[in-house]
Amino acid sequence: MDTAPPETWSRNRLSDELYLALKGEIAKGALAPGERLLEADLARRYRLSQAPVREALRRLSHEGLVLQLPRRGTFVATISEEDARRSYALRAMLEQVAAAEFCRHAGPDAPAELAEIVERMEAAAADDDLHRVIDLDIRFHQQVWEATGHPLLPRIWPMIEASLRGFTTISNRVYWGNLVDVARTHRPLLDCLRDRDEATAAQRFHDHVTDVWRRVEANSSPSPAPAS
Repeated sequence: MDTAPPETWSRNRLSDELYLALKGEIAKGALAPGERLLEADLARRYRLSQAPVREALRRLSHEGLVLQLPRRGTFVATISEEDARRSYALRAMLEQVAAAEFCRHAGPDAPAELAEIVERMEAAAADDDLHRVIDLDIRFHQQVWEATGHPLLPRIWPMIEASLRGFTTISNRVYWGNLVDVARTHRPLLDCLRDRDEATAAQRFHDHVTDVWRRVEANSSPSPAPAS
């Protein structure tokens, strides 16, 4: 089905707007891991020339959200459990940095903005709205990274996010009692950020990420994998 470019899209930055649109579809699962992306189909769908499509796909490839394979085409990226395990180990270290940087540099309104996200996550969990919980869970962590004001952390986040989406839906059901438990794990994180307690925040964010692997290993059959 054709999708006309929204009127808000700048005619001079169509590749940027298409990049954001496709990135959003990948993040929400509308474009599934392994799905092939054809330049001609995307150009027809969004009523664009192939040049901005090619540029948008190049940017997504640079961030690891799609794979561009010579003579085979472009595909939404997938990630194995072992790759996810290694990604989470790296993420745990980066979350420590982000939490400490937040405590040092985030603006005075940043904790309140995070509190609103947690409240919305808890409401979605009470409604058993899995996809909404996942969106808000990931948004919480992204907001922490962005609020640090660090020049690199927000640029790294899209690559980290790409490694989360493929596993979170299954893990939130399999390794947690219910979605309310998932939402509640963010309250201790919020508390130490409000207190600007760097050491506690760094440790809690690290443990928050690594706890999922303890749950996977404790249920060591074929492992689906982690929650964010």
